[in-house]
Amino acid sequence: MSKYYSIRTKLIAFMLIATTIPLLASISMTFIQTKTALREQALEENKRLIYQASTNLNNYVDNAARASLAVYNDPNFLRNLAKLPGDYRAVAEVYTTLQTIRSAVPDVFQLYLHSFASNQSTLIANPFPKREERKQAYSDSLHGKTGDGNSDIWVESAHMSHTYGFKAASPDDSPRTVITLHRIIRDIPSPERLGVLAIDLNMNSIAAICSRLYDPAKEQIYVVDGQNRIVYQGHSEVQKASNTDHLQRAAADALQDGRAIAGTALDAAGHFEQDHSMYVYQQLGSSYADWTIVKQIPNETLYARATALTWNNAVIAFAALILVIVATLFISIRITGPLKQLMRYMTQIQAGRLHVDIRLSSRDEFGVLARHFRDMMDTVNNLILREYQLEIANKTHQLRALQAQIQPHFLYNTLQSIGTLALQQQGKRAYTLLSSLSKMLRYSMRDQTRVTLHEEAEHARLYLELQQERFGERLEVHMDFAEDTRSAPIPRMTLQPLIENYFKHGADIQPGKGIISITSRRVDEQWIEIVLMNNGPVIPEDRLAEIRKWLQPEAALSDIPQESTGSESIGLRNVVRRLALNSPPGKPARIEMNNIDPSGVKLQVKLYAGE
Repeated sequence: MSKYYSIRTKLIAFMLIATTIPLLASISMTFIQTKTALREQALEENKRLIYQASTNLNNYVDNAARASLAVYNDPNFLRNLAKLPGDYRAVAEVYTTLQTIRSAVPDVFQLYLHSFASNQSTLIANPFPKREERKQAYSDSLHGKTGDGNSDIWVESAHMSHTYGFKAASPDDSPRTVITLHRIIRDIPSPERLGVLAIDLNMNSIAAICSRLYDPAKEQIYVVDGQNRIVYQGHSEVQKASNTDHLQRAAADALQDGRAIAGTALDAAGHFEQDHSMYVYQQLGSSYADWTIVKQIPNETLYARATALTWNNAVIAFAALILVIVATLFISIRITGPLKQLMRYMTQIQAGRLHVDIRLSSRDEFGVLARHFRDMMDTVNNLILREYQLEIANKTHQLRALQAQIQPHFLYNTLQSIGTLALQQQGKRAYTLLSSLSKMLRYSMRDQTRVTLHEEAEHARLYLELQQERFGERLEVHMDFAEDTRSAPIPRMTLQPLIENYFKHGADIQPGKGIISITSRRVDEQWIEIVLMNNGPVIPEDRLAEIRKWLQPEAALSDIPQESTGSESIGLRNVVRRLALNSPPGKPARIEMNNIDPSGVKLQVKLYAGE
């Protein structure tokens, strides 16, 4: 039976499916729900953080803008712009006002002031100011890189610091990343421009505010202006980044895609997804700093907790699955084990071992089935034993009856020959023949049903010796038995009746010398063949066909009427039946009879001699 049709296989498959699928479905649903919940939680937390950061940045920029209003708070500052540089008192008061602005904003790197009234430019990058007479202000301060031309104050995005056209104080002074607050100074309420003020602010405060928003090892933070240019990015300053352009393009593309997702313009706050990352943003809402804080959270970071929780659940589920598999195998083997054992017992019984001891310790239905099966086999064995005993007794009676039929033929022919010798007064020869007859009678009265081929051949030789006395020179005998066949078992009284047929049906009517040949050979390890040939008259074809029918093993044991076989074939029929009765099951003896051209009959007897 194929293992795929086994009850054990089906039971194991069913139990594994019934336990594994719900377990895996539970893990999948838990992961999806946990992932969704953590996503929403992370979004809310990051929105609150970024909103607070935007408030802090607004306050920071507003503080710098308020500090720049000092040029209006000092009533003498606007008049002093026209007195530069000849009035030293005016110069000192302007310097004091600029220092006030510098001290009000902690991240001031340098201040630049240009007066249109006096064509005087001032740069305060260290305690000692620099002044130069210039006909116009430094172009970036006048027009700005991000100003729209309609506002008196604007913030220039992050850029590398410069000296506003002044000569560097020291070759060691290296530029740094700054943002610049530009303010146009007007003669209020007149719209006339008196000058321009530029305040360079380093990134320390912005970095401090943004550093609390993200994990540098896993996330990224950007501050982007209205033109999608980077104001600040996490990990490193802009000027230190080797791929500044790439980062700017990445942030700009993300923000542009966010705008496309959200509509024509981004809302003040929100989020969007792109390139396996979540982007959370918040606009500052300042009129002069159109900045947006963007936090990039990779999906693997966003769902790290969900993944970790899923892995924990998976480990527990795997352990549970192993336990389920072991329990399933144990239960299935426990249930089907007695059934398998019972099947093995049945296989042994099918192979012929009917007395196998059926023992099952199980007390369930399989144990009850095994006990009933054992009782049934005991009953069957008893019936088979009785049938065998009856069959053996029947065979014994049949053999004895057949032997009783053979002996009268034999005695009649032999006594006729000895009587002839007695009439001729050949006493010594008669004694020899009587001695041979006594040996033959002793052999025929033995209780053994099977003898060796050597013993049967000796009995046939004694019989032919008696027949030679009868026929004299008219009979020629040839006997040749192979050595490897002499010990083969054969039913007793097999050869003599076959030889006797020749003397009954052919020897008396045959002209000339009669020839009888008896040989044996081994066909293979299990079978031997005995061949008897004579040169007597041939058998008519219709009679030969009829004889061949009851020579078949299937017909040998059937009750064939004597009229159909003929009284002249009693000896041959007896041999056929005795061979059939003594053959092992499945290995019947076979006899073939054929005519020899031009005269004679050939008998081939094939016997099983394997045991």
